[in-house]
Amino acid sequence: MARGGKLIFRQRDADRTAPAAAWPLLVVDDDPQVHDMTRVLLRDFAFEGRGFEVLSAFSAAEAAAMLAGRRDIPVVLLDVVMETVDAGLQLVRKIRGEQGNRDIRIILRTGQPGEAPERDVVLAYDINDYKSKAELTAQKLFTSVIGGVRAWRDIVTIGRLNRELTELNVSLESKVQQRTAELGHAKDRAELALEREMQARSQLRQFLGMVSHEFRTPLAIIDSAAQMLTLRAEQSDAGMLPRLQTIRGAVSRLIDLLSTCLADEQLESGRIVLQEQAFTLAPILSAAVDHHRAASPRREIVATTPPCPAVWGDPSLLALVLNNLIGNALKYSTDGPVSIVTIPERGGVSVAVTDTGIGIPADDIPRIFERFFRASNTQSIAGSGIGLHMVRQIMDMHGGTLSVDSQAGRGSTFTIWLRCPPRGRG
Repeated sequence: MARGGKLIFRQRDADRTAPAAAWPLLVVDDDPQVHDMTRVLLRDFAFEGRGFEVLSAFSAAEAAAMLAGRRDIPVVLLDVVMETVDAGLQLVRKIRGEQGNRDIRIILRTGQPGEAPERDVVLAYDINDYKSKAELTAQKLFTSVIGGVRAWRDIVTIGRLNRELTELNVSLESKVQQRTAELGHAKDRAELALEREMQARSQLRQFLGMVSHEFRTPLAIIDSAAQMLTLRAEQSDAGMLPRLQTIRGAVSRLIDLLSTCLADEQLESGRIVLQEQAFTLAPILSAAVDHHRAASPRREIVATTPPCPAVWGDPSLLALVLNNLIGNALKYSTDGPVSIVTIPERGGVSVAVTDTGIGIPADDIPRIFERFFRASNTQSIAGSGIGLHMVRQIMDMHGGTLSVDSQAGRGSTFTIWLRCPPRGRG
């Protein structure tokens, strides 16, 4: 740039970058010329882009004072004979022992080898190199110094990494202890929750048992009274029949609900043992159909039951399955027939229960057999959400299958399949 008739050159940013700090190098010698010579010899040398800064100490005591406050000096060039004939050797022991500096590289440099024989010194003192002043050319000095600096750098790096690793291990141990304590607390909470759940289950079983026992007798009395009133109403007051049928239907549904709840809890707790035998489904299916026709006399139930082979299972539990599927078909459809079809297939017998009711939304079908789950379109219809869960458990115990085919607004088909008796048990 020209300014006022003068050319001014702006220095580039790269040129203005501060040079890297020089490697500090401590020379310990009582001869000032040795210090000057060392500076001259190392003046034009550099390592990793860094030159050398020569620090001077003219006695072992002075050097000890300098090193006591610094750990960034990688190399010391140390004379032996100074204020005493072994001042340098005593300084070595002070550096390594009292000051605990194991990182600094000590190059012993003596002009009187006879005062400190190399073999004896190397064995007795923790030094890293031994040189005679007479043999230290510029190149040999540089080689020794570079070797010392490189070793010091690696030692310091390893020490730093070891410290970081130690800190990391301490932190990790602390986190492990903390996490272990958290897991211990979580375990305690889980065990407490499990204990409470077991207590709740026990109380639920006791309650269901009590309800089943206490309610069945009055419900049977109510149903018997309704039957007697029905017989009289048929002769003298036919207008009472619809109300009496409603009473009997409500009693029947309540009895079915009690049976379902009790069976589901027993299945869930593993307290039911299968009483397996060979039997035909037709009588059980006929009884279930008659039961629901009596409870819902205005609904049409169509059962197609061609001759089928015997199946293998527990008749009382499979009666619960059929009653639940037929009851659901009636509950979730307000008109239209409920169809029941039995088919011999795949070495067993399948039973399909079909209705033309509200159906099941597609998103709900994967969860329809979960305990207490109810489809999103059943909010206005009373239910417990345990019937289909009980059905699935019973079918699993029998080694059978249970499937559903449903469309919202068009109805559902639930199909069970039971195997034939094992060979020799039919």
